[in-house]
Amino acid sequence: MSLSLYSFANLLYDYEYIKLNGLLREVLADKALVFYLGAFLWILLSYILGALNFAILLSKHVYHDDIRGHGSGNAGFTNMNRVFGKRAAGLVIIGDVLKTVIAVGGSMLLFGSSIAMAAGLACILGHCFPCFYGFKGGKGVAATAGMVLILDPLSFVVLFSLFALIVLASKYVSLGSVMTIILYPLINRRIYDFLHAEVLPGYFIRHGLYTEVTTLNGAVTDVPDFVSTLSHTTSVTTLLVGIFLAVFVVYMHRANIRRIMRGEESRFSFHRKAAAEVAATAEENKKSRHRIDELDEELKDEDKK
Repeated sequence: MSLSLYSFANLLYDYEYIKLNGLLREVLADKALVFYLGAFLWILLSYILGALNFAILLSKHVYHDDIRGHGSGNAGFTNMNRVFGKRAAGLVIIGDVLKTVIAVGGSMLLFGSSIAMAAGLACILGHCFPCFYGFKGGKGVAATAGMVLILDPLSFVVLFSLFALIVLASKYVSLGSVMTIILYPLINRRIYDFLHAEVLPGYFIRHGLYTEVTTLNGAVTDVPDFVSTLSHTTSVTTLLVGIFLAVFVVYMHRANIRRIMRGEESRFSFHRKAAAEVAATAEENKKSRHRIDELDEELKDEDKK
């Protein structure tokens, strides 16, 4: 077995170990309270980071306006593109993805993937319900994309490709967002199982790497065994988080789904809309939101009865 292949095996195990456990788990092995207190504070920080809505900040401090008063009223990428143009929309999506990358990536490095998932969810909730802006924010798509990018890069590539195809074909960003997030749990599971149960073990066996390697914490393990084991220790949690995200994002897009079904949803375009068209769309969406609120109240009344 060559030194380079042996080094690759060690590097891969160390990466998987850090991703699963984080760097602080071993350092604070005898201080569990400190570890979980630090994890809780990081999750809280992730919510605060998520609550920094770049659409609202940019519209207020650069354009001296509030994006929530225009178009669909949503503080997100699509509405920013309609009202202020593609440059503003590009800055918003970069900021919203980056804040989740920081929250999730830092959490995974320090505390491991389980805490990273919690930090990602906190960041998404902060984005959608920001404490700084009356709990009225975006719909969580860009923030969710940042979380998937860090925790599951291969799934992100597949989902982003599907998202682009759906948007190009339909011109509905909301449809692309909803469809890809619904597919996320299935794609994540299939890619993870394929990679950890077939590709990597086959690679190790073909190159004579079915052997003992020294791991990050000094333990000795069989490489194919750890690959198959990790696929079972993380898949259930990831699946449950994926299902929650799918339900949550669909709920946040419920008004968009109804407008698509009625043929009233605005189609995506890189061209900035005229002021009169934006105002007309805003009025239509305002009526739609009021109708949705009325329907929700009716459903609550029926439940009480």
